[in-house]
This record gives sequence, structure tokens and C-alpha cells, in this order.
Amino acid sequence: MFWLKIFLCLSLYTVYSILYTPLAFAIVDPLSVPNNKYGIHIIQATPEESSPAAQLVNSSEGNWGYITVLIEGKDKNKDKWQAFFDDLRRRHLIPIVRLATIPDGNFWKRPDEGEAKVWADFLDSLNWPVKNRYVIIYNEPNHAAEWGNFVDAKSYAKVLDQTITALKGKNQDFFVLNAGLDASAPHELPNYQDQVSFMTQMNEAAPGIFEELDGWVSHSYPNPGFVGSPDANGRGTVRTFLWELQQLKNLGVTKNLPVFITETGWKHAEGLIFDSRLPKAENLSDYYINAFTNAWQSSRIVAVTPFLLNYQQSPFDHFSFKDTSSQFYPFYQQIMSLPKIAGKPVQDRLAKLVKGEIYSSIVAGETYTLFLTFKNTGQSIWNDETVTSLIPLEGGAELGISKVEIPKEVKVEPGKEYTFNINLKAPQKGSFKIKLNLFSDAQQFDSKPLEFTTEVKLPVILQVLGNLKWKKSPAADYVLRVSGVVGDSVQKINLDSEGKSPKTEARYLLPDYSFGFTLEKPYYYPKTLHQTLKTGVNVLDFGTLQPALLPALLHPAEFWKLLPWSN
Repeated sequence: MFWLKIFLCLSLYTVYSILYTPLAFAIVDPLSVPNNKYGIHIIQATPEESSPAAQLVNSSEGNWGYITVLIEGKDKNKDKWQAFFDDLRRRHLIPIVRLATIPDGNFWKRPDEGEAKVWADFLDSLNWPVKNRYVIIYNEPNHAAEWGNFVDAKSYAKVLDQTITALKGKNQDFFVLNAGLDASAPHELPNYQDQVSFMTQMNEAAPGIFEELDGWVSHSYPNPGFVGSPDANGRGTVRTFLWELQQLKNLGVTKNLPVFITETGWKHAEGLIFDSRLPKAENLSDYYINAFTNAWQSSRIVAVTPFLLNYQQSPFDHFSFKDTSSQFYPFYQQIMSLPKIAGKPVQDRLAKLVKGEIYSSIVAGETYTLFLTFKNTGQSIWNDETVTSLIPLEGGAELGISKVEIPKEVKVEPGKEYTFNINLKAPQKGSFKIKLNLFSDAQQFDSKPLEFTTEVKLPVILQVLGNLKWKKSPAADYVLRVSGVVGDSVQKINLDSEGKSPKTEARYLLPDYSFGFTLEKPYYYPKTLHQTLKTGVNVLDFGTLQPALLPALLHPAEFWKLLPWSN
């Protein structure tokens, strides 16, 4: 009975451990590293948009700013989006991806059942520019036009919960964000719903739903009419996010969610049709400078991506940073001039050895040049902002292995390969453990270090045996070709009348490795054998070489020498 109780206790403990062990929290707090909050909202996933976006947000000492971009449900083209993400990586832009369904007339459809898994599979197939994969789950669902033509907070809460589960189940690096809500929307069901009412119903339908988020998306527009003062406070202003954080607190949310203002900005008079009721674009410079240096200085803010870089059609032409003649309005240059932080987002720095090794046996006193080819399997571009090098962590001093840097002019993008040449000097004896890894400046890669063990051995000694058909004596000069892990080589071999070569020390060959050996003589067919070598004497017995009679017919004197009676 005693042992039965012990067994039951252990079993219950095991089950408890499996069920209640927390998952690894893979996302990174974006505010725990230097962060450039400046960003911009774009429409097209093209270099024509990413280039001026980078010039705007990475100006004035800034680096790794943000862009918000939409992916429609019908636009899950892996090649297209991977190419765009690669472009963002080169330009040092961090994407905030907003999911969208499919438009149906003047409204957006609701997501289909199972759409969460489809999104998770697609988004996980991409190599993102940085570790945090920022994903916004749709847009302003307290507008009927954004949610199947009628508002339904409970439906959105269910979709949000399902999508969070699908994304996190696929990869813990997904940094999941809510749909930004319209804080100024009236309570006119089923077309609009007040934000507080909407959030309350969400929490009732999916208790704790806001605690599941990794960050909070805010549409902090300067209302009314998108022309409000940058000094205004509260709901419907550029400080809407502060009011929203209070609403979350009122709902019992204790998580300190970082804030992403993915939509904000003022309308200006200029557009396809001049609207004199709106402020002129030249006046918006002061508004943006005021907001960025005051309202948006909160320590909770990760990114501010004003709406919109370029849009030349109604209804968003009056928000556009670019005018109808493809020139940027003055406030674009003013935001460029604002001092910024050089962001340093966390990236997966990974490498995989695809070719080469450090030999498991080496010959005492020999020097080796080894070629190790690594593939970039991470997110960072090697040698982009920092120097990438291969560094010995163990065994370097004993074997004379030094740090090797990638030349400054060489950059290695994800999916590409680079070969390091390292030199190794074998001591006179001993067995050594070698540990290597790549570094970005002083930071070691996330990949597990490579480990090798090598043993110093005495050299290989070769003796070649061979005969010639129809010949009493095989004495002559021969060519011995060698191929193997150390490369290819050719050397002359002399066989005596008994068909034996002198015993020759071959320090360039490795004990315990297999090599291919080919013995050649003019007008005889070459013969090849493969043999694993050992320290000391290794006999290479090629047997009898056969005469190549047909090729020799063109050379009568040589042909005659091949025949039996020519001895």
C-alpha cells in the first residue's frame, strides 16, 4: 500500500508538471533595448514606399524605425512578402503587419472559420526582419464597415482569441496586438459602437482577452474632424492611448501593455480637391513636432506610425505625406529633422555549418588550412552594422586557431553562405577539444557552438604495390593521384622490378580517414582503390594494370612495348 501511494504521488506530480509548466516567453520587450519609436503607415509593400519610409524614420541618427502595413487575405503570396521583408531588413525597418480580410462592396468581410490557422501558417513561413513578429488582428471592428457590415464585439473577441492561440501555437515570437478601435465612434448600433461598450462586451465574451495581448494598438487621432489640437488631452485626441490604458485598468487588466500608435495624424487642406476648412499642410509641421516631443514621449510607447505616407485618392488624400506632384509636404522634412534613437531590435543570429570540419586526427607538427562554410539561417545580415567573426571558444590557443573576421565589404544575407578559412597548427602530441562559434562584435550567435575533438597522431607512410600485364618487370615511373578530405594531389611514384615503391612518409594525409588513390602509367588503364589510412605503413596494392591497346595503336613504338614479346 505504501508503494502504491508513492506511485500515485509521483504520477500526479508528473501530470501537474506537464500541465502547468509555463511556456517559454519568447517575445522580447521592445522597450528593454534601444528603440526608435518613429514610424509611418504605408499602403503598398514596395521599395517605392519602403525607401522614403526609411529616409523618414531612420533620419537624424535614427535606426530601425517602424512601418505599419496591411496584408489582405487574398494576398498571401510568400515570395512577394518574403522579398518585401528582405527589403525591410536591408533598410532597417520593423514591420507591424495588420491583418485584413477581403472587401465586399463598401465593407470588409468577417474572417472565415479556420482563417486563424491559415494566417498562422502563412506568417510563420516568412523570415521576419526582427525577432518580434508584430501582428495586428484586423482593424476598428467597432465600425460595421470593418466587420461584416454590422458591429459584433463578442464575435471579434472570439476571433481575436482564436488568432492569438493559432499564432502563439505556431511560434512564440508572434507579438500579438489588438485591432485599433475608433475612440470617437458614436454608439449607433449596428453601424457603430462606443469603444467602452465594445471593450466591455469583448471582455464578457472572452474573459481575460486583454491579458492575452502582448501590446496595445491605439488610433490616437486628433479629433474632432482629424484637426484637433496637439495639446488636447483625453479621448479623441493624440493622447487617446492614455485614456484607453485607463479603460483597460477599469476592466481589471493588470498587464502593462506597451503601446503602438499605428494610426494618427492630421488632415490637411491639400488633396485632389483643396478643402479650405482644413489646416494647410505647412501648418502641420508644428502639430507633429508638438505631438512627437510632448504627447508621444510616454515611456509606454513603442511606435508611432502616422497615417499615411502616400495616398492620392479619396478618401485619404488629405492625410497623405506626399502631394499630388509626388513631392513631400514640409511636415515630412520636419519629422525627418527631429532627433531619433538608433534602435537595436533583437534579431535571431543563427548559423549552420553546411560544409567542412576540423579533422578528428591530425599529424604532429603539420599546419592545416581548413575551410568552414556556414549558412545564415537567422534574421540578421552578417557584417551589416557589426563585424561578424568566427572565434574559438576552446582549443584555440593550443592549436593556433585565431579569430577570423568577414571582410568589411562582404555582407551575408539570410539564406546565403560564407566560407571561413582558418589555420591550425598541430602540436607534437595530445587530444584536444575545439569549440567555435560566430560572433557579432562581442555578442555570440544564438546558434549552439560547434564542437570537435582532434587527436595528434604520427604520420601516414605509404607503400605502393603494382604490376603490368605481360611484363616481367614493372619497374618504371608512375603517377599517384590522391583525393580526399584534404583535397587532391599528384605525385610521382617509382616501382622497382618487384613492383614495390619505397616507403614514403605522407604527412599531408590524415590517419583514420578514407582516401581515393589512382595509379597511372602512360598507355595503361588507370586503377583506383579507396582505403582508410592508419598511422604507420599503409600498403596500397593496385594489382595488375591492364594495357590500353587501342589508344596505343596510334603510337606504334609504344604499342610494341605493351606486347608480351617485347620484354
